[in-house]
Amino acid sequence: MAEYKSQYKELGFYVDGEFKRFSGGRFATEDEATIEALSNISDAQRVDEPKAEETPKPKQKAPAKKTSGK
Repeated sequence: MAEYKSQYKELGFYVDGEFKRFSGGRFATEDEATIEALSNISDAQRVDEPKAEETPKPKQKAPAKKTSGK
């Protein structure tokens, strides 16, 4: 389920000719076409974390090598 928020309480948009609207500044959907349309709207921000796009954890750095002080 993809969840979006908007600063506008009733932001409206079209998907394949069908009018859809945020309610109370929130919108939730599982429809891929709607998710694609919402990703192109600058006033809509996704608030859930997509499971397929998890960011990999950064690799740990090797310990610093000691230099001999001659």
